[in-house]
Amino acid sequence: MQITTLSPKKLTDAEALDVSGKTKFAFHTPFGRTQLAYYCNRRFPPGTHGFLYFTSSPASPSIRFRIVDGCDPADFENGRDLLLPDGVRPWSVSEKVIMKGKVAVALRRLLAHEGLGFRELEGTTAQWPQTLDPARLTPLDAVTLSGVAPHLDLLHGRVRLAYTTDVKHSFPETTRGYLYYDITSLSVRFRVVGDSMDFGQGSDLLLPDEQTPWCISFRRLASRAAYTPIRRQLLLENLVSERQIQSRTYVLSTLDRTRLIDADWVDLSSMVCATMWMAPAGREPFNLELRYSAIRSRLSRFPDDTRGFLYWHVPEEDPYGAELRFRCAESLAHFARGHDLMTPNGQRPWSLRLRGLAQQVAPFSGPLLAYLKQAGLTNQSVVDHLAMTTVTHMRDLFLVRFCVGAPSVRLRAGSLACSIVLQNMPWAGEYRGAALARLVVIKDTPTTIYLGMRIVTLLYGPRKESDGKAWSDNAPKEGQLIGVPATEYNRKRFWLDFRGAAVRKSSKKGQVLLEIMEQSGNDAGKHRAS
Repeated sequence: MQITTLSPKKLTDAEALDVSGKTKFAFHTPFGRTQLAYYCNRRFPPGTHGFLYFTSSPASPSIRFRIVDGCDPADFENGRDLLLPDGVRPWSVSEKVIMKGKVAVALRRLLAHEGLGFRELEGTTAQWPQTLDPARLTPLDAVTLSGVAPHLDLLHGRVRLAYTTDVKHSFPETTRGYLYYDITSLSVRFRVVGDSMDFGQGSDLLLPDEQTPWCISFRRLASRAAYTPIRRQLLLENLVSERQIQSRTYVLSTLDRTRLIDADWVDLSSMVCATMWMAPAGREPFNLELRYSAIRSRLSRFPDDTRGFLYWHVPEEDPYGAELRFRCAESLAHFARGHDLMTPNGQRPWSLRLRGLAQQVAPFSGPLLAYLKQAGLTNQSVVDHLAMTTVTHMRDLFLVRFCVGAPSVRLRAGSLACSIVLQNMPWAGEYRGAALARLVVIKDTPTTIYLGMRIVTLLYGPRKESDGKAWSDNAPKEGQLIGVPATEYNRKRFWLDFRGAAVRKSSKKGQVLLEIMEQSGNDAGKHRAS
């Protein structure tokens, strides 16, 4: 049974009840379940069918049961009130029970929501907001926050609020208005309003610094038991999703450092695995799972001071070196003065690199790449080029970045696969830029294949690392061959001077390479040094 009103003027057929012969009857309201009894374990008399309603009699405001033959709301005035066994006193839920009884909590909230005068009975402002959705707020949802830890009764329980983390700080005296969920900052805020009770004309409650809005961040809403009533209210009103809550979860609005907001601040301190909920405006949300590092196959925790912002970093004039970094900063205002989280060895910033994402190994790689492209933080051609790391045919192109002294190339032939490293590339530390290249057989001996590479297409650059100038005689060029026959090297300095890769035919790498060369057929000869 469901009751949505106690006002005689609003009753419908849906509110009709038949409790004849029962000692108790239970029903639901929009604010919870309630169970009422007749009198001292006695059964309700036969013919007890009709409506619960609220009477605002000054002498005895209460909830009564109006017996109406046929249960037609139109005949309400012609009905009669249910009486107690003495046949004199009307059965009722008294004012005292409504105000203080646990059994009547849902009824009390329903009365307050309908504005049936019950708020005035308490002599104070009822603290029972029925919604956190700004679009649905009415003056009936207005509350007053006073003292150090005021409480509000939401549909799913009581929640206590604090003005600051300092227990000595009380809410300002004029804190009257609406608790609401702000979709922009992904937090619960409080809108202070004037006598007009107009939400739009109010302003958000500020912290003592008179600059920062008071709020309950989504991180706290999602993870703290004390905010369970708020969390359930948000779910009930479809203001957040269960998936967001379950991801424990930090909610990020952007990775673009120029568009970060205070709500994007996260604390990953001591976490082994941090799950983020990426919810960019106007785009499909997705999970982002982050780990710090793995040492001897064991995951290590983020350092204790890992508090700040995730952001997308693109090195100057190097879109292929883009990566996700973490800026340690106490607030958005301190972002520029903060520092990037470093890897455990302290040699470089912790990151998720675009070239790793382009391989789409992690479950979140696809959604993250889609977001980065939609947000204009990278583009499809860069992603496609970074994904070009595998050679299955001698004509296949692979990406080379000039800043990398020993690029790795993946070889695959059927079920066989391995990686080779092209040693001692000549531009590392001198030039930045990128190109597409092909493997070239420099020399083929009975035991060893010596590989080099030929630059096919310059993608960007090259530019000198020292001054950023675009060109010089020894700069990388299209058509340039990198790799020299081994006979031209000093044997004692072979591995110091050799440019390329020496692959022994008897090794697994040799078997994969020979298979690729065989599958390439006549094309293999085209990719030999002349």
